[in-house]
Amino acid sequence: MGKTRGFTLIELMVTIAVLAIVASFAIPNFRAVKAKQKIDYSTKELEKTLLQARYDAVLHRQKITLNLGETGNASSQVLYWNIPDGQQIEYLEFKCESNHWNAEAIAGVDKLIFSTDGTAQLSRGYTDDEGNAQRTDVALSAIEIAISNGDITNYVEITSLGKITTKKESRQGQECS
Repeated sequence: MGKTRGFTLIELMVTIAVLAIVASFAIPNFRAVKAKQKIDYSTKELEKTLLQARYDAVLHRQKITLNLGETGNASSQVLYWNIPDGQQIEYLEFKCESNHWNAEAIAGVDKLIFSTDGTAQLSRGYTDDEGNAQRTDVALSAIEIAISNGDITNYVEITSLGKITTKKESRQGQECS
């Protein structure tokens, strides 16, 4: 009789065990890569929306309001960008103090307004001491919008002249002149 070909049950079980061990190392890395891709996508979407708002303001010579953290029907003067599920957003205003950038969080921001010259200002809602809803606009020197999922953070920077860039690291603590 000829020799039979194939795998024995033990060889098959050892192969499956090795594959399971390799997969247990790969799955956490896959999740981290997926989370990074989501943050990168959200950052690019925000940058694209900010650039569109600035472009429209300059081109059409009218103020453009970008509603942040909301969904709605966009018009020629109003755009929307919603924060994806599982992600947080923080607005940081930067000032040059002692030759280093120092950030201060700005609470209550829900709108960003681009003027006809391309500059931007934040608009924030708050409740005063008497319980009345108020709104104030914050003129910007330079801000960062931090988009985070708790582990990974990306930054969108808007300069005082309205230039928009994305970054992987915050400006906090870096030298300034």
